[in-house]
Amino acid sequence: MNKRAKTFWLPALVSLTGSMAWRMMVQRLFSFSSQASSLRQSSFSSPQSPRLLNHAGLPLSYQLLWLAVLPLFGAASAYLSRRAGGSRSAGLTAAVFPSMVMILLWMGLATRMSHPSAGQWFGLLCGVLNWSVTPGISLLLGAWFVLRVRSANGAGENMNMRTVDTRTINMRTRTFWLPALVSLTAAMACLTLSTLGGREARFVARGWATYVVYIPWLLTLPLCGAAGAYLSRRAGGERGACLAAGLFPVMAMTSLVGFLTLIGEFVFARPQAFYFSVGLLFGVILPGVALLLGAMPFAKAIRRSEGLASRP
Repeated sequence: MNKRAKTFWLPALVSLTGSMAWRMMVQRLFSFSSQASSLRQSSFSSPQSPRLLNHAGLPLSYQLLWLAVLPLFGAASAYLSRRAGGSRSAGLTAAVFPSMVMILLWMGLATRMSHPSAGQWFGLLCGVLNWSVTPGISLLLGAWFVLRVRSANGAGENMNMRTVDTRTINMRTRTFWLPALVSLTAAMACLTLSTLGGREARFVARGWATYVVYIPWLLTLPLCGAAGAYLSRRAGGERGACLAAGLFPVMAMTSLVGFLTLIGEFVFARPQAFYFSVGLLFGVILPGVALLLGAMPFAKAIRRSEGLASRP
């Protein structure tokens, strides 16, 4: 077995197999619970959480149960990778491999929507959130804890270039990727909540659904940008990393829409120039400004601290 297989593919397979097997066990547990409840009540099935709050029939409580165990699989994968001599980046990548696979799957589903609608896009958003973003964070937490402990134990034994590279990779993860994931998850969670509110009958009947979805989400975006920028600054990130972490939600969504437009799955209505401008304004510029408003105070704090440090 070669080094790449021992440091990445085998640990990644452990993470993928463990998380999917645990998912199947949770689904089977929910199925048994639903059958028992229906037998007791006999006249009607047990109430379940709304469809938009779950995926593949799992309500929120069972979804949280699945997520609570995922750090163990992330930790096991990272431990196997580092034990085989893999770098920190290999351990982290192997741990989040299930989320990477699901991202590719959901991108494939996005490109195969025959008649895209607001409901389908919202279902796609829920799928990405439940299958990729939140599981990725859970797996990453377990892997990060194991890698941090192993780095602390081996700090006195590895004072060479490999240790320097490990610290560099760790710094990049702490100052950008983790804060960016927090900012993205918070923005998507706020959009989910505002969409659920806008789908209520009284807002749909009065034609207020779009405003109820968009305006509250836009007002919460500065908090999402501030969360990403704050975590980046706290980890020692530079001004550029701080701003990029805060603006990551709009960067990710713009990249997704741009990719779907290039392959012909996302087409603007005619006149295309007008609707492209409207989409750019409400989908990129206004959310970007809102995220930037939240991130700027922390970026300015970094700039002030750098200016004080440069003074003699």
